[in-house]
Amino acid sequence: MDEPTESGARCGVFLRAFHAAVASCAVPPTAQEFVRAFPGLAPTHHEALYELHRDVLSAWAKRSREEFETICEEEEIAQRLNAIDAMCARAGMGDLDVASNAARVAYGGKTPDEVARNTRAAAKKMEAAALREIADGLEASARAKIGELETKRAAVRSAANGLKSSESGGEKIFEASMQWSARAPQALRS
Repeated sequence: MDEPTESGARCGVFLRAFHAAVASCAVPPTAQEFVRAFPGLAPTHHEALYELHRDVLSAWAKRSREEFETICEEEEIAQRLNAIDAMCARAGMGDLDVASNAARVAYGGKTPDEVARNTRAAAKKMEAAALREIADGLEASARAKIGELETKRAAVRSAANGLKSSESGGEKIFEASMQWSARAPQALRS
């Protein structure tokens, strides 16, 4: 896994940085530098120890790469970094170029703290705009619900008025039936 094959920018930067770090650490010194580093060592041992040192560095680099690949697979690093890339792209923050960011900061004549504050303020403005859109949608749906409730209230009111009028009609019928039942008995006509 010398070259990263994952698609995300952060994943590529992460993998390239690791491989570059391992490669820079695994470069053995020249034989002359090795001899100068161990001046008290017998000259007959220099070559054997130098070869051993190169073999150890090579084995360490290989083992480090293998372990790194295993960890990346187990922890799903590529998928996580790609997910971060996708979220940053949706938020419009996909720029990983440190040099261009530094140039932009230097060109703007702002301190890193000012840039950080401005970035946070811009993010908060974007969040506030998104929340305003959500609030406007909720307010529109609330107005629609209020309209529906007003319509239902008018229907209930008219039904209640109808019941009152029928109730007063019912009272008249009740009074008439009471009068009829309280009347004096009359002979049946044949």
